[in-house]
Amino acid sequence: MRLISRTLLIAVMATLPFLTIAKTASAQSAAGGTPSAPAVLVAKVEEKSITDQSVFFGRVEATARVQINARIEGYLAEVAFVEGSTVQEGDLLFTIEKAIYEANVAQAQANLASAEAAAKLAKLDYERSKQLVARKTVSQAQLDQDLAKYEEAQANVAARKAELSLTEIDLGYTEIRAPITGRIGKANETKGSLVGSSGEPLALLVAQDPIHVAWPVPDRLFIKVTKNGLNTSDVNVRLKLPDGTIYDKLGRIIYADPSANKATNTITVRAEFPNPEMLLVDQQLVNVIIESKEAQSYLVIPQDALLLDQQGPYVLIVNAENKVEVRRISTGAQQGLSLIVTKGLKLGDRVITAGQQKVRNGITVAPQLASQGEGN
Repeated sequence: MRLISRTLLIAVMATLPFLTIAKTASAQSAAGGTPSAPAVLVAKVEEKSITDQSVFFGRVEATARVQINARIEGYLAEVAFVEGSTVQEGDLLFTIEKAIYEANVAQAQANLASAEAAAKLAKLDYERSKQLVARKTVSQAQLDQDLAKYEEAQANVAARKAELSLTEIDLGYTEIRAPITGRIGKANETKGSLVGSSGEPLALLVAQDPIHVAWPVPDRLFIKVTKNGLNTSDVNVRLKLPDGTIYDKLGRIIYADPSANKATNTITVRAEFPNPEMLLVDQQLVNVIIESKEAQSYLVIPQDALLLDQQGPYVLIVNAENKVEVRRISTGAQQGLSLIVTKGLKLGDRVITAGQQKVRNGITVAPQLASQGEGN
C-alpha cells in the first residue's frame, strides 16, 4: 500500500513542470492575442489634366552670319559704324580710299570715247566704200577691208565698255555696305590699314531678329512623334534663359535636319523666335521647352509608391479586403512629385506610399489614407 502511494506521488510530481509550462504558454497566448495588421500609408490613383512637356538643351543660332571682307585692295579711309551696334541692310560700314579707282574710271571713260570715235570713222569709210564699189571706182577687196576695220572698231568699243564697267564696279567696292540687317561686332582693321580680298575679315555681322534655336532630339523619340502624326502646330515652343527665366515670346518649329547625327543618334530640330530686344545671342545655351497646346487626362500616383526590381516597375496596392497585391505597371513622365501611369492601375486604386518594407503580397494591412501632399 505504501509502495503504491509513493509511486503515485512521484508520477504527480513529474507532471507538474509540464503543467506549469502549458499554463504559462496559455497565459502568454491569452495576453498577446492575434498579431495586429501592420499599418501602411496609402494614396488613391488620381486622374489629372496634364500638359505634355519635354525639355531639351538647345543652342541659339543666328539666321545669318556674314564675314565682312574687302573686295579690292586699298587703304581704309573710314570706319563708319559703332562696334556692337545694330546696322541696317545697305548702311555704310567701311570706305577705302577712292582716288586711284576714280582715276581708273576716268581713264576707262576716255578709252571708250576714243574707241567710239574710231568706230564712227570706220563706219564712214565703210559706207563710202560701198558707194564707190557701186560706181566701180573702188575694188571689192577695198570694201571688204573697210568692213573688217569697222567690225574691229565695234568690238573695241564693246571691250572699252566692259573695261569701264569693271572700273566702276571696283570704285563701288570702295564703299563696303551691310549686306543684311543685324548686329556688327568689332572692327578688325582701323583707318589707314591696308586691306584686300586676301586679307582677314574686317568685321562679323550677325542677323539676330528673328533668330534660330537648334536642339538634338533622340531618333527614337523623333520616330515616335512622327508615327503618332503630331504636327508642329500642336505644340508651343518656349525657352528658359540662362538666368532661369522663361523667354516671353513663343517660337515655331521650322524644320528638322534631313539626316541624323551618327555619333549621338539624334536629329537636330530648329525653331525660329522673334528677338526684338536682342536677349537671345548667337551660340547662347538655353533650355528648349516643348509643350502640347491642349492638356490631356492621365492617371497619376505619388512617386513614393513606385518600386523597382529585375522585372521592372511595380506598386503594392491594398484591395477592398485590405490585402496587399503586387501590380506591375508602365510609367510615363514625371510631373512634379507625381508619376504618370500608363498601364496596370485604374482610377481609385489604393497604392502603398509608406510602409512597403513591412508588408508582403497577400497579407492583411491597416491602411491609412495619406492627406494631400503626404507620402511624397
